[in-house]
Amino acid sequence: MAQTLQETAAPVGRVGRPRRFESEDELRLLLDAALVVMERNGYADAAVADILREANLSTRSFYRHFESKDQLLCALCRREAEGALLRLEAKVGAAGNPQAALDAWIDEILSFGHQQVKAARVSVLSSPGAMKAEGYVEETQHATRVLMAPLERLLADGLADGSFPLADPVADAPLIQSVAWAAAGLSPMQERVLSRPEASRRVRSFCERALGATPFR
Repeated sequence: MAQTLQETAAPVGRVGRPRRFESEDELRLLLDAALVVMERNGYADAAVADILREANLSTRSFYRHFESKDQLLCALCRREAEGALLRLEAKVGAAGNPQAALDAWIDEILSFGHQQVKAARVSVLSSPGAMKAEGYVEETQHATRVLMAPLERLLADGLADGSFPLADPVADAPLIQSVAWAAAGLSPMQERVLSRPEASRRVRSFCERALGATPFR
């Protein structure tokens, strides 16, 4: 007996609503919107619904990428750290010698506390609410490592060519990073925010003495 049309037709799967954006673009929109909402409301009061409204995306879009707001924050921290690393490597790489490279590294780190857009981002990503997020400690440790890597390399270059005769790259890099971070006004123990010129002068003075370098020009 001939099969009926219903019996011979291939099964039709349910077709969901097509994505409006490619996955990478969708992720970028979510992270960009999260920054806007967090800078406006603070991390604790930045609801996922507010982020989705800012991004003009659906709840499904959020859960395609993240299981929680904490996970989104960690992704945002990772993106900001990697962007900062690209800027650092470009500036350090363009310097003509280790001392100029250190100067460029210091200037970029100080910009996190003194350049308005960067300072606003650092403020929200290091707020008390954000610091309680699951995975936050690991992301800040990662950021510290990646920002310190160019510093450690340029210190090794300076030791090799005599620019920094007293340098111990592995031991000195964390100390210099801590001094620069505090001078930028980003240390929780910092009581007074220094002007950028004063912050720059203090960090460079510390580096000259610690590394045995000639005074920065």
